[in-house]
Amino acid sequence: MCHSTKSLWTGDAPDVRQPGTPLTDHNTVQYELPNRHAAAIDLSVVIVFFLACSAAEPVLDPLLRQGRGLAGVLALAGYQFACEGLAVLFIMIVRHERPSSYGIARRNAGKSVALGLALAGIYDLAMSWQAGARLWIPLRRHSATRMSLAAGFPKSVAGLAVTVAVWGFAESFFGVFFSKKLNEALGRRGRGWLSAGTLGFAFFNGLIHFAIGQGLQGFMTSFASGYAIAVIPAVTENAWGSTLVQTLTEAVGRL
Repeated sequence: MCHSTKSLWTGDAPDVRQPGTPLTDHNTVQYELPNRHAAAIDLSVVIVFFLACSAAEPVLDPLLRQGRGLAGVLALAGYQFACEGLAVLFIMIVRHERPSSYGIARRNAGKSVALGLALAGIYDLAMSWQAGARLWIPLRRHSATRMSLAAGFPKSVAGLAVTVAVWGFAESFFGVFFSKKLNEALGRRGRGWLSAGTLGFAFFNGLIHFAIGQGLQGFMTSFASGYAIAVIPAVTENAWGSTLVQTLTEAVGRL
């Protein structure tokens, strides 16, 4: 099927009836024509739940970050997953959606991972230039990493695995879910580098970090991170690269 230059970059090409792809084969899509009402409800539920959960952060976050050992990691990870993963998981169960519907599959995994590595490298170079120092070690500045390493072997391994699972996979999947549902709610296919879902999640991610006091710099870095997470499945139809780029760019520290 041919696309114009505009549709390739914005995902605005009209939908046609054809067999579902890994990113369209689920219950809120019929023959690639999204059920806009259902998608809008799904996205609204996730956003409202996220904001309600995040409202407790000023009180809970300082307490959770004082935790120790593996128990502290699990408490911090549990709160993070509740905010970004619980509502998403609930909706997927209710809608009978599969992870493959969001690009968690083998198809195009190589392209997705390669793009994730490239975007993570660009992000790190920009952060290193801004900080005036070489940055690369993922999650080095994260409280969960500190707690994990202090727990001692073998608890440290379990703690680091939980850290990567929550702040790598779950957090990136939240972005993939958000982007996909936004595209569906708008009646877009969501393909290309400048799709509505990609830009929408990037803006949402930046705005949230700006709202919690990270300022313009926090908005810009979070916009870039959100864009990288959402654009990978929009271009490759596979989301494993999103997990990779999130893991490699989360709370990076100095070499």
